[in-house]
Amino acid sequence: MTATATPTFDVFVSHSSRDRDFAADIADRLKAEGLQPFHDASVPVGQEISKAIWDALAECHAFIVIVSSDSTPDAMGMVELGAATAWNKPIFVLLNGPASTHVPEALGSYQVYPRNRIDEVLTQIRRNLEPIADDERQVLREIYRDLCIPVDRLSQSPRELQHLVEMFNRKTNKQLSGTRLLSELLRMRKQSKLPRLSPKRQRPEP
Repeated sequence: MTATATPTFDVFVSHSSRDRDFAADIADRLKAEGLQPFHDASVPVGQEISKAIWDALAECHAFIVIVSSDSTPDAMGMVELGAATAWNKPIFVLLNGPASTHVPEALGSYQVYPRNRIDEVLTQIRRNLEPIADDERQVLREIYRDLCIPVDRLSQSPRELQHLVEMFNRKTNKQLSGTRLLSELLRMRKQSKLPRLSPKRQRPEP
């Protein structure tokens, strides 16, 4: 029996229930471009929804929030937006309606795109998806193992994450951000590709 691969997500699509059909259309467009989207229909039956949402938010490379004249981000949507902001994800506001659609004040600082400019959103997302080669992933795994700092702690410690970034970029001659490498670590953990860290070797928190 062949094991089913655990999916990882490139783009998080946040939307209200009223925009579900439009979100599904956007997800199909992202898939057609070779990107893996997360939206409410992405949660498998039986999986805890809140965990699926947070995992997808943490590992995604971009965040799209859909706004229409009939809907604005609800409480959960604002929590998702706050998490994406805290993790420095690129955020795109996509209108399900004309360019004159009212955008809530909370979204006023982000770039807004009418639905007919989805190609521009895709272009921007692809610019943020600098590929990581297999040998570079191996370097990242080795650095993670040698630092012996759990990925959840790295996500909460900018100083320790920056140390990992500097080591990785120095060894690979890349210029990747902490957000990009943290997303990659979370993806590898989800796929059981991260080395186990010995509790005895883990560094004490600063």
